[in-house]
Order: sequence, then structure tokens, then C-alpha cells
Amino acid sequence: MRRRLTGLLPALAAGTALLLGACSGGGDEPGPGSAEATGSAAGSAGVPASVALPTADGVGDGDPLRVGVLLTLRSEPGQGQDVVAAAEGATVAAYRLRLGGGDVELEVVDDGGTAAGAEAAVEQLVASDVAGIVAATRGDHLDEALEAATSAGTAVLLPYEREADLPVGAFATGPDAASVDRVLLEAMQADGLSRPFVLTADDVELDVGSADAAGVGADLDATVERVAEAYDAGRVDSVLVAAAASTQARVVAALQGAAPAAPVVLSPEALSPAFAGGLAEASGTTAGAYLTAGTDAGDATTLSQGARAEGVSAFFAALRLAAGDPGITDLFGDAAFAQVAADADTASHDAVVALAAAAQAAGSVEPGDVLSALSGLQVGPDDGLAGPALDFGSDRALPPASVVALRATGQDPGVRPAVDAAGGGGSGGSAGGRLFWFANDTTG
Repeated sequence: MRRRLTGLLPALAAGTALLLGACSGGGDEPGPGSAEATGSAAGSAGVPASVALPTADGVGDGDPLRVGVLLTLRSEPGQGQDVVAAAEGATVAAYRLRLGGGDVELEVVDDGGTAAGAEAAVEQLVASDVAGIVAATRGDHLDEALEAATSAGTAVLLPYEREADLPVGAFATGPDAASVDRVLLEAMQADGLSRPFVLTADDVELDVGSADAAGVGADLDATVERVAEAYDAGRVDSVLVAAAASTQARVVAALQGAAPAAPVVLSPEALSPAFAGGLAEASGTTAGAYLTAGTDAGDATTLSQGARAEGVSAFFAALRLAAGDPGITDLFGDAAFAQVAADADTASHDAVVALAAAAQAAGSVEPGDVLSALSGLQVGPDDGLAGPALDFGSDRALPPASVVALRATGQDPGVRPAVDAAGGGGSGGSAGGRLFWFANDTTG
């Protein structure tokens, strides 16, 4: 499946009009893109950060910047399906780059969640001469595909993969496994938790020690009964669930009935909107004390002050503008973007922006030039990132210090557009509920 998105003049006009409305000082009601209308903090001076990103303006001597986006529409748990809705952040990035004058196209291909499908999808993207690829999926089905792309001289950015040994030319832009382990261990110690019952599935692992452990098998009721018995007897003091988001949701929903008082720690897969949606499907509740690890670049970040809050607020301002434009569709071109905007995240957005920054640095949209410029490049808020700065001096571009403990709340900061009841929450999204994650300082 392939979708090419090109610049839209109506979107530029609509974005300009809404931004002017948001910044006006008259007595009219706040515009839909304004901080006042959403209750978000858009910057320390009260002025929204710029939505338009000029990074891709004029980099290809008239040729568009074409970014490949590799997605997994359907898969086994742990092979990418859970992040397909979050990957709509790539749509927001392309929208912002076009507002800044860039000619940007997204070439979107579904890899089917299999090794053969991923390799074929990458071959298709390489043959279409994309400047670089954002692999907005995860799992070991990507291994051979990454080798194929980088061997062809095409850079690959992975915002959601933390376990893989990456070939030269592939870069993880999300948290690495060691940083996640460290942050969760520190946060658990701060909470006085040292004896977790660790439940694993879908080849997802965390290394924080355990007082007991089990795999999540077919008999989930028996597994959670064992957890409840250990917790009631005082042999364990918490439950850690390392699994794909959909599996985590089933486990947590079952734990809510068997061991409702047990603190729950989750692998970062829980950051996917599929976790909250899965809880609703399993008749669970999003109410609860959940702990995980990730970056401070979500809805709740807009309520703070400083450059990070400004960058994240600009992302959500662009998201609202794009959702209000009927000409903007989802990545697959199957629905209006407004129907999936509730699930778009900053991780996929920042991967697209980083490739645009590399193209700008290269002065070229040729894949080899972009890869050469990307290696060693530092990309930050000035380039339009919503999340932490990225350093492409290694294959782990996100600095370990940018990984923090995150807690969940059901309280909506109000920075996303409301989802049309008829439209649902998008493919794999959170129509049945949502969690919002905020940074938790465990340093004392």
C-alpha cells in the first residue's frame, strides 16, 4: 500500500489564517489553534511557537523531499501493529514542513508484519528513490529489511525500536533498552518497590530484577491468580508487565480484578494508544497508577514552561490545524486526518523532521547525500523537534539522559482535537479511552 502526500495550498492558507487568529489581541473568541482555546501552555512568553517548519525549503533544486514511511497495518503482537495509529505524527511533520515552504511527499508502505513483507516494502521504497525511511513499526521482522535499506545507501530512522542491533545507516530515535531498564529501576526504588512479579510476552523484556516471573500464556486467569496469591502473601510488592501494548492491556485488565491494589509497572509499549484502547476492549479501566519510561514529549508536557513545552505545543497546534483541514488525510489516504489525530505522537513526527534536517544540511534529497549528512548530525528544537534533541553520532540518537520515568493520568490536557464520534479513533487507536503520560522526577 502506498500513499503520496504533496503540498496543499489550501492547507497553507488555512494554517496562516488560524495562526493569525491565534496571535491576535482583539476581543474575539480564541481561535482553534490558540493556547487559550485549548488550555495549553504554548510558551513562556505566552506566544505560540511557530507551526511552520522551513527546514525542507528549497533543498532539492526543485525536486520534492520524499520520505518513505514503513508501517505495519496488521501483525502478530510485538511486530508493529500497536504503533500504526501513533505513527500519524509523520503526517503532522509533513504538514508543518509544507507550511514552511517545503515540497514534501510521504511514500507509505505497509509491510504486513512479516520479514518478507518488510523486505519487499523497503525494496519498493528504495526503488522509488526516497531520501530516507522512517520505520514507524517495531519487531524482529525488520531485521533483514534494515540491512537491505542501509546496504542500498538509504538511511532508516526507527522511533519505536529499542532492542535491535542496528546496521550502519540505521538509527534508533527512541529510548534504548539499557536506559529504559535504568530509569524504571530508579523509579521503582523511589516508590519503595524492589520485588516485582515480572510477566513477559511477545519477546519484550525488561531487566530490573524479579521476585517471581512467568510468561503470559493462553491461561491468563491462572497466571493472574498466581500473581494475586504472591502479592497477598507479601512475596512480591508490584507487577511488571513487559509485552506488546495489546497484550499489556489484557493482562492489566485481568489484574484489576485479581490484584487491584498491586502497583503496575509497564514496558514502554504502554505508551501506544493501543494500550488504553485495549483496556476498554477488555472491560478494564484506565484509572490506575501506571509507571513506565519514555521521553517527556506528550500532551502533559504542554502544561510546563520552557523550550520543550514550546516545541511540543507547536506540534499540537499543527495537529489541530491539520485536523481542521478536510484536505489532509491519514497516512493511508483512507480517512480524514481528523479521525486519527487523537493518536498521533511526537516520536514519528520527529523522525520525519530529522530526515528533513539532514536533507537541508546536505542541500540535496538524494538518499546517499542525506545519509552522509545525517551521520554525526545533531538535530534539536531549532530544527522543529517536539521531543528531545537527537545526536546521530551513534546508532542510538536519543541521549540516555532524555529517558525519564512517566506516570499515567486520565486527565486530558485538552491539546488534541475532539474525535468525531462517527469517526472513531482511527486504525488501532484509542476510541474507547485514553491515557496521558507525564514526566515524574525520581531524583528527590
